[in-house]
Amino acid sequence: MNKCKRLILLGLIFGIGAIFFAPLRANAEPLRDAPIYIVQSGDTLVAIAARFNTTVAILKKLNNLVNDDLIQVGQKLILPATEISSAATNAIAYIVQPGDTLQRIALRYGTTLRALQQLNDLPNPNLLTPGFAIAIPRAPALVKPGLQIDALDARQGGTTVIKIARPELTTVTGILNGRPLKFTRAGGYAFALLGASRCAKIGALPLTIVTSDARGQAATENVTINITTTAYLVNAITLPPAGVSILQDSALIKRESDELVSIINKVSPTRLWRGAFRQPVYTAITENFGTRRSYNGGPVGACGHEGTDFSMKLGDPVFAAARGRVVFSALTQVRGNLVVIDHGLGVFTGYYHLSALTVQAGQMTNPGDVIGKAGSTGLSTGPHLHWSMWINGEYVDPMEWTRRVIP
Repeated sequence: MNKCKRLILLGLIFGIGAIFFAPLRANAEPLRDAPIYIVQSGDTLVAIAARFNTTVAILKKLNNLVNDDLIQVGQKLILPATEISSAATNAIAYIVQPGDTLQRIALRYGTTLRALQQLNDLPNPNLLTPGFAIAIPRAPALVKPGLQIDALDARQGGTTVIKIARPELTTVTGILNGRPLKFTRAGGYAFALLGASRCAKIGALPLTIVTSDARGQAATENVTINITTTAYLVNAITLPPAGVSILQDSALIKRESDELVSIINKVSPTRLWRGAFRQPVYTAITENFGTRRSYNGGPVGACGHEGTDFSMKLGDPVFAAARGRVVFSALTQVRGNLVVIDHGLGVFTGYYHLSALTVQAGQMTNPGDVIGKAGSTGLSTGPHLHWSMWINGEYVDPMEWTRRVIP
């Protein structure tokens, strides 16, 4: 037997051995306690590890990674369940079993076919491969029959959904920490959105929900929602003299912030968006939401970055993240050329520092519509897009809305 034939035979022997002795993932138990994270544009293992309070070494071990640079946009990374304090992923991993269908998985985990399709970017729900890992939305906390809350621990900068699934009710109202919480009807249930500020005070918030039915019978539920900390990074930024002068003009900053608050506090009663939001651009993320900043060696700000920054070239198109109505499109001194879109029910998105505006106030937009061009206007150190989001007047992490369907 010549050398070539011997090598082929050895390859076949080892190949067959690998088949027989490899673990059969299709028959493995589901990873019920293993949350996953879907890699976003601009992510690095260092940034992901910092965000979820773990280490690069742990991430590499869990995901069998050899090289830090091998992660790709859309890749699913298993996260250490015991080390995560953030609920941002809101998902667990599940290994598809023989005979599974997406509908059966949805019923088993109390979710919907549509939610599984959108979370996993599955164009065809019938194409499931045994052994393939998919993400399952975490079940909401069942406070009592008919009352569901995403999580009784709401993180800083996160969005929490409160649902009342009792169609016989005629009215549903809420008070959260002394402030009214508006509920909206939708397909057999009522829901309210809670946006926790990126610098919200840590601790317990009392929630009171009052309901009544057609017979006039009223009921009151008292629940406690805990605001938990999010570990935001700290970044040092050097501003040119013109930027420093803007930053030091506290009257200007307050005046512009007050004008913006007056815009985003005008809540429209109809939900205009549908499904998960898309990113306004798919370029590298240069600064995450909530990052706390020190300008020119000064003290670190108490509240962090208002949104997510994307690396852009001057003049690149910027797209609407979801359906909505433009309520502001003009030049401001701090945020530069600014577009604000009202998506209904107190949900707004903002697009900062544009070099050109291509929409005007009152115009309806759909996801993917061009709303402007990237630039460096206002308080900016170079061409980029800053993307903000508000829920009932509070800044929240906009990227969370791209990872799950809300409500």
